Amino acid sequence: MRKADKNKDNMMTLKELKHFLRQINIEVDETYAKLLFTKCDTSNSGTLEGTEIKHFYDLLTHREEIDVIYEKHAVTGGQMSANDLLNFLLNEQREAATLEDAVRLIEKYELDDSAKHMNHMTKDGFLMYLQQEEGSIFNPAHKKVFQDMSQPLNHYFISSSHNTYLMEDQLKGPSSTEAYIK
Repeated sequence: MRKADKNKDNMMTLKELKHFLRQINIEVDETYAKLLFTKCDTSNSGTLEGTEIKHFYDLLTHREEIDVIYEKHAVTGGQMSANDLLNFLLNEQREAATLEDAVRLIEKYELDDSAKHMNHMTKDGFLMYLQQEEGSIFNPAHKKVFQDMSQPLNHYFISSSHNTYLMEDQLKGPSSTEAYIK
């Protein structure tokens, strides 16, 4: 972010913010970015600083499906207890997990010490867990690459569905590699 702050004033204009997003490969619609920017500019200064930048990033990267999953499983006082997390691991992730595994994940990924002390996982801890390899649904047995991957990328056939690269409308909408990632 410091590189994106062109004039080094610790404040981000909309232009600087959009440049920063392109640098970290986040494609965002111009109108939507301006709407979020205005919403986060609580000081009405035309720039974002400190917590306003974090709030912008949080709104931009918010994933509602994670909220739904967390709320479904966090039945113990609005947080996931070790039993709630175990239920998630068994039923959603389909892992052969034990209560001890759930407690270990809480100890490893929970950021809030008071929640950790009660063997609970907050949404932030849950997000930390999901972003790690341990929380990936990818089967590690498929991790080993057995093909020759030493050639340039354009020498390989990449299997994807028709128009996967499109972000919006097929005829006039923008396209981006972000669509492949999603």
